[in-house]
Amino acid sequence: MLRRAMADPIFDDLNDEQTAAVAHGEGPLMVLAGAGSGKTRVVTRRIARLLRDGVRSGQILAMTFTNKAAGEMAHRVQQLGGEFVRVATFHSACARFLRHEGHLLGYPADYSIYDTQDRDAVIKELLTDHGLTSTQVKPAAVGQWISKLKNAALKPADAMLGDHDIGRVVERLWTPYHERMHKQGAMDFDDLLGNFLQILREFPAVAERYQARFPWLLVDEFQDTNRIQYDLLKLLCPPPGNVCVVGDPDQSIYGFRGAEIRNILDFEDDYAGTTVVRLEQNYRSTANILHAAEAVIANNKMRKQKRLRTDNPPGTPLLRLKATGATEEAATIVDRIGQLRDEGAPLDQVAIFYRAHWLSRGLEQALKDKGVPYEIVGGLTFFERREIKDLLAYLRVLVNPLDDVSMARIVNVPPRGLGKAGLEKLRQAAFAEGMSLREVIDAPQLHAQLGPKARKGLQELARTLAVAKAAAAHGAHGALRVILEGTGYLQHATGFGDAEDSTREENIAELVSDTVEFDRADRDPADGEDAAGSGLAGYLQHVALLTSADTQGEGPAVQMMTVHAAKGLEFDHVSIAGLDEGVFPSMRTADDPEGIEEERRLFYVALTRARKTLLLASARERMVGGSIESMRPSRFLRELPAELLENHTPSWRRYEADDDGANSTGWSVTPDPEALAALRSGVRVRHDLYGPGVVRRLAGRGMTARAVVRFDDGVEREFVLEYAGLKLLEDIQF
Repeated sequence: MLRRAMADPIFDDLNDEQTAAVAHGEGPLMVLAGAGSGKTRVVTRRIARLLRDGVRSGQILAMTFTNKAAGEMAHRVQQLGGEFVRVATFHSACARFLRHEGHLLGYPADYSIYDTQDRDAVIKELLTDHGLTSTQVKPAAVGQWISKLKNAALKPADAMLGDHDIGRVVERLWTPYHERMHKQGAMDFDDLLGNFLQILREFPAVAERYQARFPWLLVDEFQDTNRIQYDLLKLLCPPPGNVCVVGDPDQSIYGFRGAEIRNILDFEDDYAGTTVVRLEQNYRSTANILHAAEAVIANNKMRKQKRLRTDNPPGTPLLRLKATGATEEAATIVDRIGQLRDEGAPLDQVAIFYRAHWLSRGLEQALKDKGVPYEIVGGLTFFERREIKDLLAYLRVLVNPLDDVSMARIVNVPPRGLGKAGLEKLRQAAFAEGMSLREVIDAPQLHAQLGPKARKGLQELARTLAVAKAAAAHGAHGALRVILEGTGYLQHATGFGDAEDSTREENIAELVSDTVEFDRADRDPADGEDAAGSGLAGYLQHVALLTSADTQGEGPAVQMMTVHAAKGLEFDHVSIAGLDEGVFPSMRTADDPEGIEEERRLFYVALTRARKTLLLASARERMVGGSIESMRPSRFLRELPAELLENHTPSWRRYEADDDGANSTGWSVTPDPEALAALRSGVRVRHDLYGPGVVRRLAGRGMTARAVVRFDDGVEREFVLEYAGLKLLEDIQF
């Protein structure tokens, strides 16, 4: 019988709900653990309590989703005085079990586990066997589709693959792929789950043996399980077993990976008599942040009812930034970070979140401009991403034809039938002739040892580089546009069939926007300006300085990440950028009610990462793919209670009490009509953030009136006059 010692340290610091979950005895238990409610504490204390009450460690199987989380959980159990207990990911647990049971499906005990690259190599061989090439259909795209089907417990006949190349190839290769894997004694990651599930279904005696071996099961982050994982759970611990699932449907944000929120929503139906414990005491956030998050998530229909509460003080209002554009948005966020640093906030407790990777570029630029160190969590900086490095390599070759490193990077990207052996032949020809690789590309007489496909591909590459070189005379954007169109690189980078296709497309579009902005700032250089800092060469210099490692700094740094990467983390101060319709929520969910609900859960996760302060930013306009687009604030912002919000104004719009133009509130005022009327090309102005500059041109009227100003630092910036706070200085002509 399970027992609880009254002075047991396992229970001493738990609240009533946590105590109920830890003390629960036999039968199914579902712990609905709200954000910041001490979920991990409950899971580890429950395991330690079972051990202390006489359950043997070998009778407990606890599963979570990362090896790191599994290791930390096992360590915390041991710190509580418990013995070693098996805490594993679903994949690692099944991999171990299959060493003993795989022979039932004809696999050796020492079977191989193939990663995605190994899997794709098998698919590439099969494509060749079936008369297809990796340029017609990418092996990775086929592999991703096979993985999606497996995680949903489907076969091609069960799914609507669509009448497209990938769908037809998946149908054609499904059986040959699995036959080849079986013949090679290998399993991919998805097979680890699917094959063990097949054994449990087809061999009841084996299922009964594992049920007897592990009478106590715990599953953490249950809202992230997919169909296969839930089916495994039900066979390892059929109703009404001693299974404890812990999770929060409001934080189910991995639908793109196959996670099914229905698993946690349907658990009580599948396990009759389930005891439900709701952890509703939040220990992380201020009351204002918590109430804002609760107000947003209440709009979702696919959820379990719970209401988070906190004893924390209300805290400050949530700051609402309505920026005119992405540049102002980034500058204001960084300005706010400067204020926090001045107030003593450690930079590693300051975070910037964004929905999409491409939004990081402008934020990185603003942080570098102000010398604020930062780290990209769970990803690469914008200019380190593979697709960006590929395209920059193309541009570097245009400027420096002696750059063999860049040429080698892109000579077969996209594939041109060259391969490693072909590249080595080109290197040898270059060495023999005293040429660079770029020069060899322009010498078809040196391609004789290559196959016909490679020769044709190099001729097309040479033509594209020549056209791009001519376009580079007019700026970075024209050269990049020729490269994208002439090489088909965009189609190459977005044809893998995986979840990152759209991310790569967005990153490339942001690079296009960056070149447009640079070219725009580069027009009409100031007298005496160094021409080496302009044009395509200037752009590459600009990028090289941005990507220099010494700009990162040492010591504590601002943490930058996507909201997905922020799951499980917490910070004192959080800024969320890009809260625009089509960005957050993503445009890909616009017509999908379930997709919008997952986006709302993602916003809820973002809000509940913050302990003390939140800044929520949107922009009136953004440059997307090189053109300015009007944006609308995210619908999620309208779901926040107005009384919890306070409009945030950048510090450069605030005047001291004795400054000209100050008002009683300390905020800057819009220039008077006479001052606006005096603005014209050639007028000298001052901006409180960027300093003095010259108006280059004006456009629009009324609320849409805007000015392009070239500042003394050489950078051109565009402003909406209603919000710019520009001050007139002396009038100059040039």
